[in-house]
Amino acid sequence: MNVVLLITTLFLLLLIWAFWIEPRLIQLSRHEIVLRKTLPRPVHILHLSDTHFAGPHKAISRFFDRLSGELVDFVVVTGDIMDCEEGLPFCLENLKKLKTRYGIFAVFGNHDYFDFQFADVFLHNFPGQGRPLITQRVDFFEQSLEEAGIRVLRNETETVVIENIPLLIHGLDDPTTGHADLLKAMQNFDPGKINILLTHTIDAFLDLGEDQIDLSFSGHSHGGQIRLPLVGPLITHTSLGRPYAAGIFELKGAVCAVSRGLNASRFLCARLLCRPEAILLTVKGKTFA
Repeated sequence: MNVVLLITTLFLLLLIWAFWIEPRLIQLSRHEIVLRKTLPRPVHILHLSDTHFAGPHKAISRFFDRLSGELVDFVVVTGDIMDCEEGLPFCLENLKKLKTRYGIFAVFGNHDYFDFQFADVFLHNFPGQGRPLITQRVDFFEQSLEEAGIRVLRNETETVVIENIPLLIHGLDDPTTGHADLLKAMQNFDPGKINILLTHTIDAFLDLGEDQIDLSFSGHSHGGQIRLPLVGPLITHTSLGRPYAAGIFELKGAVCAVSRGLNASRFLCARLLCRPEAILLTVKGKTFA
C-alpha cells in the first residue's frame, strides 16, 4: 500500500511540474556562432518562436519585461505567433517591449492559419491528418503586426544593412499548411551576401541545396515538449528526426537555430525536461574567428 501511495504521489508531483511549473520556467539561451562570410562586427539576434499568444500570461509578460533590457540588432519570430485571436492584444503589447536597431521580422506557422481547439491538437496536428475547422484571420494578424512595426515576410525577402554589409532575410511562409513558396522566398538569393532563412519548420531544408543558406531560424517542434532521459523527445514534428528537434547545429552548410519555443498550445502546454526558451544569438563573421 505504501508503494502505491508513493507512486501515486510521485505521479501527481510529476503532473504538477509538467503542467504548471516547467512551462513557466522560460529560459534565455545565449549562443555564439561564427559564419564563413565577413561581418564588420558581431550581430546580436533575438530569436522567438511558438509564442502561441492566447491571452494574458504573467510568466510570459515577466519574461518580455526581462527581454526589454536587451538591445539587439534585430528580432526574428518564426511562426505560431498566435494561438487564437484573443491573444492579439497581448502579443502586440509584449512585442512592443523589445528594443532593436533594425526591427522585428516574422513568418507565420500553422497555428497562425488555424485555431486549434482541444480535439484538433490530437486529431489535426500531425502529417496526414485533416485541418482544423476554424481558420484564423491571418490577413488581419498580418495587418495588426505590420501596424505595430513588425515586418511579416510571406515568401518575401528583406535586407538589413549593417555597416555597409547587407544581410538578406528570406521569410518562408508556413510549409506545414501549404503556404510556403521556396522559389519565391529565395528569388533574391545572392551567394555573395549573407543569406538568412526564417521558416516555421526546419524541414524546409529538405528542399534546399547545399550552401544556399548561411544562417536559419525555425521552431515548430517545441523541442518535443516531453523529453525522457537517454531517449530525448518522444514527438519531434520534424522529418529530420530527434537530433534536429532543438538546438544549434549545421545542416547543408548553414548554421541552424531551432528553438524549443516560448510557449505551446493553450490546450497542451505540458513540458518535461524541455524548458521553454528564447534564443539570443551572437553572430560573428570570419574576420572575428
